[in-house]
Amino acid sequence: MAGLRRYLIARTLQMIVTLLIILTIVFILFELLPARPDDLLGQSPLIKPSQKEYLRHLYGFDRPVTERYFVYMRNMLTFDFGYSISRGVPVNDLLSERIPRTLYLFGMSVIISYVLGALIGSYIAWKRGGIADGTAVLTSLVFYNMPSFWLGLILLFVFSAKLGWFPLTAWPQKYPFTILDILRHTFLPLFTLLLLSLAGTILLMRTSMLEVIGENYILTAIAKGLPERKVLFRHAARNALLPLVTSFVIALAFAIGGAVVLEQVFSFPGVGFLYITSLYQLDFPVAQATIYIITLLVLIGNYIADLLYAVLDPRIRLAGEGG
Repeated sequence: MAGLRRYLIARTLQMIVTLLIILTIVFILFELLPARPDDLLGQSPLIKPSQKEYLRHLYGFDRPVTERYFVYMRNMLTFDFGYSISRGVPVNDLLSERIPRTLYLFGMSVIISYVLGALIGSYIAWKRGGIADGTAVLTSLVFYNMPSFWLGLILLFVFSAKLGWFPLTAWPQKYPFTILDILRHTFLPLFTLLLLSLAGTILLMRTSMLEVIGENYILTAIAKGLPERKVLFRHAARNALLPLVTSFVIALAFAIGGAVVLEQVFSFPGVGFLYITSLYQLDFPVAQATIYIITLLVLIGNYIADLLYAVLDPRIRLAGEGG
């Protein structure tokens, strides 16, 4: 346990250092942009000079770059994101509205794809070499290498523009709306993500299962005459889930990160769509906050995946104790 404790402490420090480095890089990149929010303030004829100076001071554009950096780091680490320049509302209010939508859309697709992918991948690995195996692998490879925006545009064109089965927008526009309205509007983006995520999950589970099937304890269980279903799910699939479990946690973290492109395709009002529109409007507080949230979720996902590996795989603990 001492080795596991040292491993977790080292992993925690590594995550903190990584977060600080990424935040610093984000600040530098925004500082290097050719256009700045205060440039827009200066171009507006409706804002008086005194008001422009007040806004520049409010958002810190009149301060030295070093002072802005430390204020920026303090605000990010304390989740004090300030006010949106283009909307005039707290950034936290915007994020609290958009994050649940993105988590719903991408979280649902990841959960469904990993449940189905584990079952399908286990089955085709057990029946390897058959028609089901070849068909599933070929189909998975096709969707695994398919760009998300391309597949999204195809589905949107066929089922929304041509057939009219689903709305062109991925979120209800009129209030109040029901759960059925949400399901109808989000079906196409959810189905797109499900196809892409399911493909990778099937391939990963199949590869892991093929490694487990050749182990001696599986051959022994078969030789004892145990039922095929029991050998498949209780012995083989259970031990093949380790790579899938850690991949699942990381996929949940990357769910928001993958929202940027696909939310644009389906006009889905989530975090990704908010990030793109904020960049267009030079709304630095919102854009920096969305990048920070995405980064934080990815790092936490990787951290949880490492914890699971350390708990589920004894070799991690032994390596830590040996160090």
